[in-house]
Amino acid sequence: MRVTSSSFPTTLKFQLDTLATKQARLQTQAATGQRFRTPSEDPRAARKVIELQQEAKRLSQYNENIDTFSETLNSIYSAIQSLKKVSDRAGEIAAMVDDMKSKDQLAAYRQEINQLLEQSVQIANTKNQYGYLFSGTKSDTASYGVIRNESGDITSVGYNGSTTTAAVEIAPVTTISVHIPGSNKAGSGTAGLFETVNGSIFEDLIALRDGLAGGTREDVKNIRENIVSNLMLDESAIIHHISRIGSLEARLETAKAMGTRRIDATQEFISREVDADLAQTLVKLNEVQAAYLAALKSGATIMNQSLLDYV
Repeated sequence: MRVTSSSFPTTLKFQLDTLATKQARLQTQAATGQRFRTPSEDPRAARKVIELQQEAKRLSQYNENIDTFSETLNSIYSAIQSLKKVSDRAGEIAAMVDDMKSKDQLAAYRQEINQLLEQSVQIANTKNQYGYLFSGTKSDTASYGVIRNESGDITSVGYNGSTTTAAVEIAPVTTISVHIPGSNKAGSGTAGLFETVNGSIFEDLIALRDGLAGGTREDVKNIRENIVSNLMLDESAIIHHISRIGSLEARLETAKAMGTRRIDATQEFISREVDADLAQTLVKLNEVQAAYLAALKSGATIMNQSLLDYV
């Protein structure tokens, strides 16, 4: 087989270009700490990294949802604690009412109950940065509206919100809702806080206030036989939601911990695919550099020709 004089220089140039390309790539890996910069350098790894990055984003969004719900849950808990104090005091006053109390004492109790009623409506319309807490899915609408008499006292309270609540994902195929509707008198769904199938704390406070204003024997009897037990049912609904909040907090904390661990694991998998082994990279770089220098030296020796070689 005849080999032309130009074949060796062509082959040498190709080999030097190949070694130079490998050397440049290894130098970049050593400088950046990454095995590849573009998907074409390692399509399999690039596809896996993209999938892992998408998974990390989804997990991060779940944790953001958890943080948002945790903040809302804390606001709800603070409001319920305030309502619990209102309920406790109303129950104490109702239990103290008897025939031995003077009209002045009953009038003082009435004024206090009236303020507790105002406070309960204020709590019901609690709002945070995400909207009204007890309006269900109508978070942009005040939960309750009131009707007052000529004296400015509340005579009735009406619910303007929804009995359904919004839910978001906190993990794959796992949704949760921490919101509580202010009113839900049905037997299904999340129970209402202020109004349930067993009654309304607003109606019971209004009935207690009006009974104290009457001050008759029949009014006192109605308070002790009916209103006291109704207030106890209202407090049971409050305690139910306090317990529910405790379980929701535990669930959110567990989901956050699991999500954080999965994010850390995903980032570790991404690092395994992307990060270069510095020790191995430097060894390969030295090998390629040695091969490049050897190719240059051997090529210079072989191609050291002149016209005298053909005389």
